[in-house]
Amino acid sequence: MKLLRWWLPRSLAGRVFGLYAIALGLFVAGGLWLFFRYEVLVDIEDKQLRGESLVGVIMPTIADSAVIGDYDTIRHTLERVLLYSDFAHATFIDITGGTIKAVRSDALDARAPAALRSYIDSALYNVNRPIVVGGRDYGVLRVSFAAEHIAAELWYEALAALALAALALGGGLVAFRMALKGWLGNLEHIESFEADMRLGVMKSRAGLAKDAPIELQRTFEVINRAAANMQMQREQAAVTLDAIADSVFTLDAQGCVVLANPAACKALALAESNVLGRAAHELLPGIFAGQASYAPWRGRRGEVMAADGGQRVMDSTLSSITGPDGALYGHVLACRDVSEQHALDLRLQEQLRSRQAALTALRGVLEGLMTQPHVREHASGEDIEAISRMISGLVQRLQERGEQLKAIFTLSPDGFVSFDRDRRINFVSPAFVRLTGLDAEQVLGQDEACITALLAQRCPAGAQAVPDFDTLRRAEAESLDGGRRRLLLDLERPTRRTLEVTLRSGNGSIAQVLHLRDVTHETEVDQMKSEFLSTAAHELRTPMANIFGFVELMMRRPLSPARQQDVLQTLHRQAGLMISIVNELLDLARIEARRGKDFDIERLDLCELARTVIHDFQPPQQRAAPVLDLPALPLPVRVDRGKLSQALGNVLSNAYKYSPQGGDVHVSVRCEPAGVAGAAEQRVGLVVGDQGMGMTAEQLARVSERFYRADASGNIPGTGLGMSIVKEIVELLGGSLELQSQPGQGTQVTLWLPLPQTGTPDAQEAAAVQSVAAGAPAAVPADEGAVVMLPRVNARSEREPSPA
Repeated sequence: MKLLRWWLPRSLAGRVFGLYAIALGLFVAGGLWLFFRYEVLVDIEDKQLRGESLVGVIMPTIADSAVIGDYDTIRHTLERVLLYSDFAHATFIDITGGTIKAVRSDALDARAPAALRSYIDSALYNVNRPIVVGGRDYGVLRVSFAAEHIAAELWYEALAALALAALALGGGLVAFRMALKGWLGNLEHIESFEADMRLGVMKSRAGLAKDAPIELQRTFEVINRAAANMQMQREQAAVTLDAIADSVFTLDAQGCVVLANPAACKALALAESNVLGRAAHELLPGIFAGQASYAPWRGRRGEVMAADGGQRVMDSTLSSITGPDGALYGHVLACRDVSEQHALDLRLQEQLRSRQAALTALRGVLEGLMTQPHVREHASGEDIEAISRMISGLVQRLQERGEQLKAIFTLSPDGFVSFDRDRRINFVSPAFVRLTGLDAEQVLGQDEACITALLAQRCPAGAQAVPDFDTLRRAEAESLDGGRRRLLLDLERPTRRTLEVTLRSGNGSIAQVLHLRDVTHETEVDQMKSEFLSTAAHELRTPMANIFGFVELMMRRPLSPARQQDVLQTLHRQAGLMISIVNELLDLARIEARRGKDFDIERLDLCELARTVIHDFQPPQQRAAPVLDLPALPLPVRVDRGKLSQALGNVLSNAYKYSPQGGDVHVSVRCEPAGVAGAAEQRVGLVVGDQGMGMTAEQLARVSERFYRADASGNIPGTGLGMSIVKEIVELLGGSLELQSQPGQGTQVTLWLPLPQTGTPDAQEAAAVQSVAAGAPAAVPADEGAVVMLPRVNARSEREPSPA
């Protein structure tokens, strides 16, 4: 079997031609053999009959000559018989034993094989006829056949027939070979598909001739369709990658770059030819940290040095491309330029450090002028087998390309919409559906005006108009000239977000691509930073201006002791105000940054804690201490003693400051079961009420904003950060802040805290909670419990504040 495989032709045409040649040769050889066998048998029989007939013809002449004794006539007759017959010799033997013999003397033109001569010699027998006349015996006539001559004639005929058969066989094989070559010649085009794939150009090629087998024609139809689909995907991917503002590198399994979009080449300041084929860790050593490791990561930030000397900070994500069998085919590296954001963060940090240094220097100056406690805060082939392999390779490469494109679209958070030559939408990415809330079926097939109208329906009333496509094209032209024009789109549905809109023109089947990038977070961060810096600078400017003015006054003009003491007191008040603002800013920033991780949670008595805070609280002069309405016995809660004390102290301070006309400040507790006011669990509230100026609904909605003060006159001291700190502390303890107020009737602040759910409360504890809910005294012993660290709790806050 192995020997048969070795001799078997490797090509399809060779195998078909060989099979046909063997079959035709066998049929021709069999036909020749049957024909020759039949011809030999018929010829032998014919010659035997002809010989006997010829002997019968000459018998009378021989008999007459024998009777009269004319032996010369007998010799001449025998010689004439041999001249035109198949006999080798003829003999007449008389009764006395005399012999007259004639022998054939012509030479042979060709000799037949010995086997054929032997066979003919054995098949033919001598003809013997007695010469009897008038009842008297005169002798015997014996004739022998010339077997060599007969065999030579038959052999010559066999050679002629074999030559004609060989000529016919050769002609038939040549004709079949030409037809087979014409049918299967176009199979050589399959090899060009792989070359086109390497070059990145997939073309549909002509299939086989119309008279080719239908199976091969269908195979070429499938290959042409696959080539057309792959070319369309290549064009779509090329236009999409051109439209992506982020840098995208496609790597092979060894980490070498096989594809890079224009943004990637621009970021490196290199031509595409200088990027392709190089190892990614050599092109981007800052991102790979000098290591050739291609394990997937997300959100890694590093510096990238461009060839022109420029330096960028990139936020990168590396993902692996695997096939259905789990084999690694390559990687996709997506890099986003965050240089501006990084530079802004550095500038903000530098400004904060500068302000901290200025405050430290100012404190040093003030320490020389007066004596007071000082606290420092740190900001801190052609055959079927070859065809199967090629098709398998093409399908595998198509799958790889599909996986690459799928990975690119999955990784990119940006939305893409591609348009055909008629500028109608023919592709919608999943990110576009997620960002806009529009279904793909709703968008596909629509024109530019329709997609603009659909986006406008999702914009809030009074928002900036959706940029039309003419504006987007002008912006694209400006970007090609080196300018940068940022077009933003504010959406209200499905969620409020800000999108950056760009348009990139393409060619071929993709006329243009609409690109949407979510810049909501960047916009909000920029706005929050601007508001914070503006507010903080405004709040710090007034006391700093006062301190600067009085210090300059003391430096330029001698003052009397009384006047100097008055100035020092003013300086002390303004410095104390600045220190209070900075301390509360740092305290709020620390609480937000740590999110309760530094809270020391313990089980303690809420009533006892309230009594301790009120005992240590110093009300303003000529004002009475808070009026307590607390249960006689403790209520257990799990809180941080220091933080809750700080929150209660801030609420008490506000209660007295915003009731300048006097009136009592009341402190009480109340309980609510689960389900009341939307509470998911049973809770207890610490209530602080005053009889001050109260607040309107608008003021009440902004009371927890930083630097907000309900008193616009400035007569009531404060920083506007106290209630922000209270809200953060209560929510990190798992509770919530509730305010009720009416102008001129005072304000009531409730600090809601969850009751402990660990374990089953005993009967006394349950009775105590019920008594508080009913307004009766509680009687339950205090249980200190174990100290634990409370994880971050996202309470019902309206927004997540950014760290100060």
